[in-house]
Amino acid sequence: MEIRGASPGHLQRRLPGTNQLLGSRNEQRYYMEPDQDVVSLLEEKTDKIKNPNNIQSGKWQLGFQAMSFDLYAKYGNNRTLNLVNPKKPYYQWRLRVPSGHVVQLVIVTLQGATPGSCAAHKLSAYDFLLPLQNKIIARWCGLPVSGSSPVMKLTSSGNVMLVTFSFSRQRDGATFKAYFQAIPKTGCGGSIASWNGSLSSPYYPAYYPPNMDCSWTLRAPLPGHLISVTIIALDIQDSPSSDGCEKDWLEIGGVKLCNPVSDSTKKRVYSSPVSVHFHSDESLTHKGFYLLYLAFSPESICPRQFRCGDGRCVPLRKVCDRVRDCSDGRDEAKCASCKPGEVPCGNGQCKPRGSQCGIQNICGDSSEEGDCPGKCYHVCPNKLCVPKSSVCDGVIDCKDRSDEINCTRAFHKGCLLSSYKCANGKCVNKVNPECDGVKDCSDGSDELRCSCGTRPRKRTKIVGGSDAGAGSWPWQVSLQMDRYGHVCGATLVSSRWLVSAAHCFQDSDTIKYSDARSWRAYMGMRVMTSSSSGAAIRPIRRILLHPQYDQFTSDYDIALLELHAPVFLNDLIQPVCVPAASHTFATGTGCFVTGWGVLTEDGELASFLQEASVKIISRSTCNKLYDDAITPRMLCAGNLQGGVDACQGDSGGPLVCLERGRRWFLAGVVSWGEGCARQNRPGVYTQVVKFTDWIRQQTKGQV
Repeated sequence: MEIRGASPGHLQRRLPGTNQLLGSRNEQRYYMEPDQDVVSLLEEKTDKIKNPNNIQSGKWQLGFQAMSFDLYAKYGNNRTLNLVNPKKPYYQWRLRVPSGHVVQLVIVTLQGATPGSCAAHKLSAYDFLLPLQNKIIARWCGLPVSGSSPVMKLTSSGNVMLVTFSFSRQRDGATFKAYFQAIPKTGCGGSIASWNGSLSSPYYPAYYPPNMDCSWTLRAPLPGHLISVTIIALDIQDSPSSDGCEKDWLEIGGVKLCNPVSDSTKKRVYSSPVSVHFHSDESLTHKGFYLLYLAFSPESICPRQFRCGDGRCVPLRKVCDRVRDCSDGRDEAKCASCKPGEVPCGNGQCKPRGSQCGIQNICGDSSEEGDCPGKCYHVCPNKLCVPKSSVCDGVIDCKDRSDEINCTRAFHKGCLLSSYKCANGKCVNKVNPECDGVKDCSDGSDELRCSCGTRPRKRTKIVGGSDAGAGSWPWQVSLQMDRYGHVCGATLVSSRWLVSAAHCFQDSDTIKYSDARSWRAYMGMRVMTSSSSGAAIRPIRRILLHPQYDQFTSDYDIALLELHAPVFLNDLIQPVCVPAASHTFATGTGCFVTGWGVLTEDGELASFLQEASVKIISRSTCNKLYDDAITPRMLCAGNLQGGVDACQGDSGGPLVCLERGRRWFLAGVVSWGEGCARQNRPGVYTQVVKFTDWIRQQTKGQV
């Protein structure tokens, strides 16, 4: 009330629907939270921390009250997550590592989130890129406390993890420090014939991943022997007092264990073979288990030794060593099982496991291939197995290029892959002939879909990284939800259809992003306010996600949105051109990405539509930077040297390039990336030319 009664000249104006204030550069900004039981007065200084180690990279995706970061770690590199005195009630980090690896998150410091009530602070880790309740790996709750929690290591089941930090009451001192790394994804289970050894849950003593099923068969090397199993550690149950083992459990010899075991039951003896099965569901995980096993003979005549038929004792190391030590050959009589690291051939021989599923027929009868999940479609000279989907896909997998040789056969009559196909079936070998003002097809079909890609109001030269003028990018769309404001960007491709990113519409445990009724599309808007003059607002009729979208790899990250009613085109609202499937955006081409994204890594959401100049980067170069995470459906653009001009833009927004006919074409959809114009971390976009046919099929030719 005192603030409201203060001099109007010293007050700042809050933008409708946001917590952003208009004020001078050096002022401290104050704003109120009206949706809390107690109205809090929060202070946020405009001066930003310049230490690059404390700056996190990110793009706004969840509205004005949340900050989202995308981080990527190569194998062998640690990436830090730091949050000190948070300024917003919700933060999230989307962690990615290369395919074939898993995310291991190490909690270093955790103040302000301790086990207890979730009413104040909440730190959560998910085995997913969205905060789904059934994907929680671990969660800590409570009020701020002094001191730090024990170091904790969490492991994902795939190559992604989501970490969130939220609180309902702002307090000083809330601190969260961690780092994550990529570790190779390992299998578990198998048949083990050994005199002694150990077993543990995957990645022990780090928390085991969710969605694990591991089955081992422990076998004494010789018949007549028993197996002793000693449980050293067992931490796999969230509630030790609960009855039964329904979520995570360890089963030994048919008996399920999930609660801590007493000293008297830690050691048990089983007959050989004994089965060990470990299971974890898709949610909360723990440290797991660690046990020791020992095979021994019940006979006391030869303790810890093998007894021959004549009573002679032979050291265990000499059993099954292909040398007869017993006069009756008993030590080599039943040695059908191969040693660990070997695979059995049909003729009884044992061969190194590395030869299994390879191109060479080691056993001679191909028996070592029996357990292989499927034969390779193509094998490189270095024995790399290439699936059918990766042959002739334009990406070189074999060093000798053998997977891409003889792949220029025409898909259409007399057409090369790079040819433009006219409506009458004939082909034009000219590069990007569509909408260039020249009739190249005899039926003129290359100039038919050309009422697009123009900017009637734009007449000045563009400078990257600056505020966009009115009408500069008339196809730019803001996708907003009533409660959360601006969430994602989109691109107008016809009077009724928008293109955006599929990941914008993945449901969380609290928000149903896939519900078209929750969304509004704002077109012709330049300033991010709810009452922007000239903006056309349309409800969304339906959302079409690409059926092959993979939230773990961000592959096929594209979606179509149909407006409830067509939008009227004018100087501020125009569709962009959708490129033909044969269209090429050459490496080095200068293009533009636009949106209301953050201006700097630790900055605020932009009030004015931003434009940034970026260059197309080759997929081979980008794959080296991102450890082969770039699929043939992705496109990289940015500046390898880094720079503030290469990071603006929301998820789902457009990457557009100007062609010879002075028309703008949609080259990409903002999908993912690491940071804000960091060196050697370009933005990754969905490559639109790979989806031209899908777009026209779904829109029934309206695009």
